[in-house]
Amino acid sequence: MRRAERMSSEDVRTRAEKIWRASLRLDELIETIMSYTRASAGGMLLNPTEFNPESLIRRACKEQSNHDPERPFTIDIQKLPEIIIGDPILLEQALVIVLSNAIKYSDSDTPISVRARPSREGVMVVVKDEGIGVSERDLPFLMQPFFRGHNAKEITGTGLGLSLAWHIIMLHGGSLHIASKEGHGTTVTLTIPEKNVTGASGVL
Repeated sequence: MRRAERMSSEDVRTRAEKIWRASLRLDELIETIMSYTRASAGGMLLNPTEFNPESLIRRACKEQSNHDPERPFTIDIQKLPEIIIGDPILLEQALVIVLSNAIKYSDSDTPISVRARPSREGVMVVVKDEGIGVSERDLPFLMQPFFRGHNAKEITGTGLGLSLAWHIIMLHGGSLHIASKEGHGTTVTLTIPEKNVTGASGVL
């Protein structure tokens, strides 16, 4: 603000964009912490409704790719059910967490791919990055709250995201699986049942 009169319009736009992106990251962090607090207190309930899974996946991908517009980002969605039943707000939050991690832990010039297919359970979404990966010794602990891999210490994060995403998927009766190798990227597979109307609650 103090330097605005001496800055070009391009400089102003660049700095404003940095502030905007920082505010998005802060909003995401606050939402994750609040959601985790509700989940750990047993206060997270499903609000099941009908929704189109492809629209949800594309919306989450678009939101995250907007955070890093230069990154190669591919989406491959085929033959999903037109309608499934679950809590679309929570499921989108879980997918956003996984996508955000893929962006956070990989260089901006490396691709992220999102593939979605029907499965016997309902819908399977696979998010693959070519980032720093996870060591074999750390992999079993990634779902634990506040745990962070030894090679992620210098990257900003709380260690709550994957734990929250896992909890959301578990409430839906689905599964979240992580395959990774240090230095060779990470693949996260989310399986979401086609129908969940239980409104179940649970604790971490």
